[in-house]
Amino acid sequence: MQVVAGLALLLAAGSCVGPAPPTTAAVSTPSPAPATSIDPALPGLGADDVTRLTVDALQDYWRQEFPRAFGTSWQDVRTIAPVHVDAADAPPPPCVAKASDLRGNAFYCPGADAIVWDDDVLVPGLRDRFGPAGVVVVLAHEFGHAVETRLGVDALQRSDPAGHPTILLEAMADCYAGAAIRHFVDATAAGGSALPLGAVERDAALRALMTFRDPLGTLAADTSAHGNSFDRISAVEDGYSGGPSLCARMTVENRQFTQRRFGSAADRARGGNLPLNRLVAAVSGDARGWYEQLVAARGVQGWRAPEPRSAPPCPGGGGDQGPVTFCADGAIVTDLSRLADLEDTSGDFAGATLLASRYALAARAGAGLSTTGFDAGRSALCLTGAYTARLVDPTGGFGLSPGDLDEAVGILLDQDWAETDGAGTVDPADHGFDRVARFRQGFTGGPATCGL
Repeated sequence: MQVVAGLALLLAAGSCVGPAPPTTAAVSTPSPAPATSIDPALPGLGADDVTRLTVDALQDYWRQEFPRAFGTSWQDVRTIAPVHVDAADAPPPPCVAKASDLRGNAFYCPGADAIVWDDDVLVPGLRDRFGPAGVVVVLAHEFGHAVETRLGVDALQRSDPAGHPTILLEAMADCYAGAAIRHFVDATAAGGSALPLGAVERDAALRALMTFRDPLGTLAADTSAHGNSFDRISAVEDGYSGGPSLCARMTVENRQFTQRRFGSAADRARGGNLPLNRLVAAVSGDARGWYEQLVAARGVQGWRAPEPRSAPPCPGGGGDQGPVTFCADGAIVTDLSRLADLEDTSGDFAGATLLASRYALAARAGAGLSTTGFDAGRSALCLTGAYTARLVDPTGGFGLSPGDLDEAVGILLDQDWAETDGAGTVDPADHGFDRVARFRQGFTGGPATCGL
């Protein structure tokens, strides 16, 4: 987060190490991320087994789906091959000079109609950290680029580069990956998939994709831009819900990209993070005014949002809402020690997201709406997304820094705190994928879509 004095340019994410091979669309080297404990599908199968199953499943999916979606037959990808980047005598893969140039990458080369990947470092690392879903999302993305080639998008990029920037093609490929993942999840639920993916693995796929975000401060207009975590995961979720035809309709006019430069040298030096005392004051001060206006727009005059306090705790406890708690008496209580730990591990906007979600519950109370029950928690999370959207390009006071939206995505994938109600309860059927989708509902649709 950052405090801004005027029109700000803010927000991006992560770490893209090394350029993509020429004339390719690549998934770049993953940045460090906390190891994730997941329930591994396909136990006992190593990375090579998983890649073989994934490639076969993706070819089969597009043989069926491409004609349904686009009215013409699918042409199998001509070359699909692992590359042993550590082998001195390994032949060069298509479109690059030597095998070692592929280290840490997977890519699709349109000229050779080839999908290749680093089989020594990248794929085993994905399998170990994220289970099969990490491998699936990367290869499904590369198949997405093959879909684009078959639909003539490469030619459109050559003839109209401004209308088809790299980041748009990357978003489309992520979207096609989401459509394929939906197929595997549905087939698994029906008991007919050789590539079992459920809700846990779906979340793991999103966590894996987060590690391929662009470096902090990358602009969407950069010719190597792939997107921050928020935009990339948004594209996957859109493909998951809307299918391949939606992906094909993506344009620079109907697709929002949220990457921005750092607003100041000081913000860059802080890595986009405010000290905790400034963070709580800035978020609470800004959110109070926004939520008060929201309640007033419903015809409720005179309601004032509470200032956060660190003690005493809520009378009656308030259940486990995480480091920030909305109390039954309308107060908001922060656990500064837990917020500090969260900022150290997940960045400042992880805590800001939780604080904004508790103000959403306070606003529901101010508007005379329930603050308990699954729907109240879902509404609070949606409102948090609506509040966050106003911080992307603020005109003064307070706004997002590069990486902040990715920090919001991270806490939503890892914890259910932002969706808890005023008693600390949450629907156990909801997963990280659902929480991110609900946050995006408010972010793109505004508070009117959130039940307030």
